Amino acid sequence: MPEWDDCSDFVTVLIALCLFCAGSKVFAGKNPNGEIISDPNAVNGGVNLSPSSTEKVSTPKPEQVILSIPFQTQKNYYYGAPASASMIVTALGYPKTQDEMAKLLGTTKEGTDAGDGVAAALNKAVRGSKYVFRWSWQGYHDVEKMKKHIVEALSYGNPVLVNTTEGPGDCYLIGHNVGYTFNHFGIIGDYFDYGNRVTYVDPGYGLYKGFVMNQTVTIENMSHATGGRGYAW
Repeated sequence: MPEWDDCSDFVTVLIALCLFCAGSKVFAGKNPNGEIISDPNAVNGGVNLSPSSTEKVSTPKPEQVILSIPFQTQKNYYYGAPASASMIVTALGYPKTQDEMAKLLGTTKEGTDAGDGVAAALNKAVRGSKYVFRWSWQGYHDVEKMKKHIVEALSYGNPVLVNTTEGPGDCYLIGHNVGYTFNHFGIIGDYFDYGNRVTYVDPGYGLYKGFVMNQTVTIENMSHATGGRGYAW
């Protein structure tokens, strides 16, 4: 063990040893997936803790999410989808009129076709933003799938556009028992109790007698109302 004349000599040598060791090490660490990842290009051999690009890190979702959606009544009887889409993109900061969304959606006097084209229209309207919509067909009993998608979408900040189909004896939303099979578009703007209840925003309010602007329903009823059609989330 060498003898030091004073503390300053010891400190000088200790700093030199630390600098030498730091220059010869490549630091590594674990990302949230538990994988060891090193980043030799980072300053001082820092650690890249970002998750793998092919895997998503599951994060806890809030118990409830309530989004602010500026309401619009659809302009006519076949503008349910354009009105709903206009509300959604406007809420996200990319305002489009109902007529503009009707062009993107390919809406005619026969209505708007369900499917990937709905998600594509929303994506065009919010192009360049962080939001990406996708279409999911809904089976009558796909309750858990729909709940998962709603919670994920609303937790991220974007409402869900739903296409329902209901008929006599098979209605789940207030006002939709019109006496015949009724295909309609609306929005899910809130969820509660981790997705077990959701708020349905109806653009038909103010146009159709008996329709309500907002109604909270169980996820089971929302799933049944959407069964056979689908939603963009």
